[in-house]
Amino acid sequence: MSNMLRKALLGGAALAVMTTGAAADELSTLKAQLAALQSQVDTIQSAPAQAPAGSSMLRYERGLGGNTWGLDAVKDSANVHDGGGFTIAVTPTADLPAPVAEVTVYGYAAGHVAYDFDGNHGVANSFSTSTVGNDSGDHIALTHQQSRFGIKSKIDTAVGQIRTQLEFDAAIGTASENDNGFQGGAGSTRVRSRHAVGHWDMTPNWTLSVGQWWYTAALLPIGVSTVDFAGSLLTYSRTPQVRLSYSDGPLSWAVSIENPSFDTDTNMPNIAGYMQYDIAGGHQFIVTGEVADWDPVGNDELGWAIQAGVNFNLADVATLTAGVGYGEGLLTQKFVFEDGFSNVDSGGDPLEAIAFVVGLSFGLSETTTFNAMFSYAEALEDQPGAFQKDTIYKVHANVLWQPVKQMRMGWEVIWAQSEFENGGADEDGVRASFATWFFF
Repeated sequence: MSNMLRKALLGGAALAVMTTGAAADELSTLKAQLAALQSQVDTIQSAPAQAPAGSSMLRYERGLGGNTWGLDAVKDSANVHDGGGFTIAVTPTADLPAPVAEVTVYGYAAGHVAYDFDGNHGVANSFSTSTVGNDSGDHIALTHQQSRFGIKSKIDTAVGQIRTQLEFDAAIGTASENDNGFQGGAGSTRVRSRHAVGHWDMTPNWTLSVGQWWYTAALLPIGVSTVDFAGSLLTYSRTPQVRLSYSDGPLSWAVSIENPSFDTDTNMPNIAGYMQYDIAGGHQFIVTGEVADWDPVGNDELGWAIQAGVNFNLADVATLTAGVGYGEGLLTQKFVFEDGFSNVDSGGDPLEAIAFVVGLSFGLSETTTFNAMFSYAEALEDQPGAFQKDTIYKVHANVLWQPVKQMRMGWEVIWAQSEFENGGADEDGVRASFATWFFF
């Protein structure tokens, strides 16, 4: 009996030991499963959110984003900077860092006040040399005309990137508010289209541009930033065109047809082109040309122009800039010489003329820049009528202060002198101006 009891007790003890070992194994397995689950949760929490397949993500940022591709004139470069504007970027999924589409809204509100010491030389934001010699006493003017609004976009497509630009300002349509020369009051301006252009990057090197944009033959890299909207005598504007451009590293060139006006017997558009080379060290060289079916007085003539310019970076402290233009019939093409001359010579043919500009720009501090520029234009042939302007000189000197990206102030002095053929006396004009730009 005692043997049977001993065997029963030993069997129970063995069963208890076996049961305890199995429970321990199950607990260890459960702990391992919990640890694996916690690891998965941590991985999910640390991973970026995944958008559903086929959906898009929007990103909002301050500045131009990737819409910094615009070809801007140096005289206007202070008005277009990477920190201005608001950009909405679209990406197909959150894990794709590069946006496939971007839309940027940019612009500024500006006010210009000008004091003319010896005449009325145009509205406050644009000094006109055609008024030099019209000494009618001192005048003061205030205008908002250089205020601007623009929209840029770019989108990647199956056939290449497509970019657009729409830009407007209030630079024309002034009306004098009273007899003392105050101009640019409420209701006295109209919105003007500056740029309305689309670009298609057909390949990494070739781009097709269609719409209103800078004249292809304009010396856009040449000059300095000015408070005055007109700038130097070697000036230019924008025109409707179809342009084909090529770029490869430091070299770029383009050809275009421009401004068909349907006002001549042949109805031929202007044909223009440029070639630019960016030299290592921050230097630039550009040469441009244009021919035009020119019709000043009802007879077809060939107008033409050639221009060249260079920028030298002086040890990253200052930039020396210079440019020259020469040709016939340039005045009506509105991309080379400012006003003040006759459209034709004494024989009724396109007027031959030459102009050049030289300038210097350097930083006084991280927020302040000094700019100075001298320009000159001369008619090389006699003009019809008496007392026609033969030579014009123009000087700009200014200080631009931009303490933050959202605001800039500028102080400028402009001097211009006109020399007349056929015995006219020399005349000059002086303007002091101040402007403030508020960027958004």
